[in-house]
Amino acid sequence: MNTGRGKFLAVAFITVLVLPAVLASQKAFADGLTQENLPPATFGNREAALFVKINPPILTTESQQDAYLQFRLFDVKTNETIKFPTLNIAVYKGTDPKAKPLMQDFFQSENGLLTLKIKPQEGPVQIQGSREPFLSALQADPGGTVNVSGPVLLDGGLYRIDVEVFGIDFPTNIFKDEDVKTFETALSVGDVYSQNVQSADGKTYPMSIISYYDKVEDFNFNAESKTYSWAMPFDWNVERIQNAPNVFVHEEVKVPKSFAGVGDASAFEAKVNGKPIAGRMLAVDPFADENNLILHFLINKNDILDMARNDPPADGKMSFSFSPAGAAGEQTSGEISTDTGGIHVLMNWTPSQLKAGTDTKLNMRFVDAFAGASITDDVKYDIKIFDKAGKEVFAKADQIAKGGAGEQTGLNFPADENYRVEVTVKGLVKEGQAPDLTRNGIARGAVVVPEFPAGAMVAVAGAIAAIVAAQRLMARKSK
Repeated sequence: MNTGRGKFLAVAFITVLVLPAVLASQKAFADGLTQENLPPATFGNREAALFVKINPPILTTESQQDAYLQFRLFDVKTNETIKFPTLNIAVYKGTDPKAKPLMQDFFQSENGLLTLKIKPQEGPVQIQGSREPFLSALQADPGGTVNVSGPVLLDGGLYRIDVEVFGIDFPTNIFKDEDVKTFETALSVGDVYSQNVQSADGKTYPMSIISYYDKVEDFNFNAESKTYSWAMPFDWNVERIQNAPNVFVHEEVKVPKSFAGVGDASAFEAKVNGKPIAGRMLAVDPFADENNLILHFLINKNDILDMARNDPPADGKMSFSFSPAGAAGEQTSGEISTDTGGIHVLMNWTPSQLKAGTDTKLNMRFVDAFAGASITDDVKYDIKIFDKAGKEVFAKADQIAKGGAGEQTGLNFPADENYRVEVTVKGLVKEGQAPDLTRNGIARGAVVVPEFPAGAMVAVAGAIAAIVAAQRLMARKSK
């Protein structure tokens, strides 16, 4: 087999709050996200949350591309950025509590926005900037930037980031020790793996995997069955997963459309740890890339917890595989998940027996994927439906799902064939608050015409039952 391996660093954010005050010792990590608003802490008479983001989401080792680690402490009620935050930031490789930090220092930003511009390289950490006189914190430039170089985000894997807030509002407002608030985030530097595979007839085709969690290992291609398989390191500790607010694994695979029987397939048999997955856990996108078919493995916290409790792998890895299943294996989607993992969309088609040339209605319910509860905010979204050639047959932009419930009417499928549906979440809107853009993403699914979407109805029924159970559990806990 002719192989060529191009390694990159794909960066995805993983965020977690260390609960302040009396809960400060209960620490947890969230995995696999690109940005997050951390739950708020109390600062005097204000509730303030910390927004953390990594940009860009993909870093290449070949270009030694800089990374931008961004922090914003803001008033939850007014959404105003809090001025002069003085932050003690420590970055660790891995989640071992005994690990020594790769970088630790105090930082302060007059305008409230702090960006650490990181140049990943071997050698000691170097931080440029002058220091203020009270806590000797490094002062950001007028734009809020501090330049950092060193072995931070240099290797793949998990990075833990501790953030302590020592002061706000003005430089001399330094907190007492008991008033310092602590947040924790974790950062996953993933892997983009490229390799050529050889088909049964001897032709060579490229492929790539972007793992938005950790490094790709143990890649294999079976030419006879057209099965791709690989793995990545994963900590299956149930307590760790259960205590994390958010856990999300996203694997993005590109296969050339020119690879007959794979790149032109519309349905796939996919597995995680040898167990079949389908529905919202696997999204097939033939349209985003002109030359490649893209598959998204989308595995959320509940999925991972189920695996960890029932049949955790002994090798400390999460394994993936897929092979073409043929068009007959495709069903109309009843539940789809955004590629950022934050939102599920439950879909109910009317009439249940889908037919070409018939007026069709689509009802949607937007669900918080991490909490397992229906979203009650208004959801701004776009929706598009494509035929098998990639032509739009239905499209509406800037739609509003009031209280998380959306409806589309006037759909008419022009022919009996398989279609693709895309729902792009553009923001959650609540009166009196700034739009929440942290859970934006694209959810993708299939519509098979004609088909009685029994599988879709079962998926919706199961999802609704899970939501009801979660809401009842939260109600009991709140009493």
